Amino acid sequence: MYLFIQPSGKRAFFSIIFIFFAFYGFAQSVSGTRGLIHIPSAELYEDKTFIMGAGLIPRPYFKRFNRNINPGVSSYLTLTLFPFMEIMFRYTHELNERVTPESRYFPDRMMSFRFQILKEKKNLPALLVGFKDVTAALGLSCLTCNNYSATYLVGTKSFNINSILLKTTMGYSFDLKKAKSKSYRGLFGGVELISSKLPDSSLMIEYNSFHPIVGLQHFFFNRLQVMVGAWNLEKLTFNLSYRYSL
Repeated sequence: MYLFIQPSGKRAFFSIIFIFFAFYGFAQSVSGTRGLIHIPSAELYEDKTFIMGAGLIPRPYFKRFNRNINPGVSSYLTLTLFPFMEIMFRYTHELNERVTPESRYFPDRMMSFRFQILKEKKNLPALLVGFKDVTAALGLSCLTCNNYSATYLVGTKSFNINSILLKTTMGYSFDLKKAKSKSYRGLFGGVELISSKLPDSSLMIEYNSFHPIVGLQHFFFNRLQVMVGAWNLEKLTFNLSYRYSL
């Protein structure tokens, strides 16, 4: 059996705020795509950037087949295949579950495709459309088989305020044919704050259309990303990823 300790309470929220203020990054979400903590953004990494990583979604916010009794870990491979296109394969495992013939359990597998339809300009935000786990909408799997499906349009705009770079993200997730949008429902959004004095660190605050989440991330050697956050301002979440330019 897997064992996992999850700190809870408002202490997680205040600890993250303290770390940020006691210490030009690029956010990588626990979902595997470029984004904030859980939500996607309209930004893409440079062409031919490869990312591998894993993220934790705490209990009771991790859901699989409409149940939320365990935390979950998503491991992913992400590639900016073209300057305008990102693809991602993700393998999502529900902790405390064993893969055995008796349990009939097997981790979820899915793919995501994201297309940037507009790069950010002086007076215009970057715009991107994303398709996440949409095999049911294409008739390749059953409607109840998709745990993390989402189709969305998202925009991101950056603002320089004194020594702070403020990145704002707002998006809308919707159903695709009969396939329900499950990862996000309707509006989601967030902000990322990057200080010019700490260009490899950022503070992120978001609403994923269900809960508020706050997080702090730091890039080491411009390759290794570590993110810690407080899901719904109470449960620990984290993400660890490594990126490399092919």
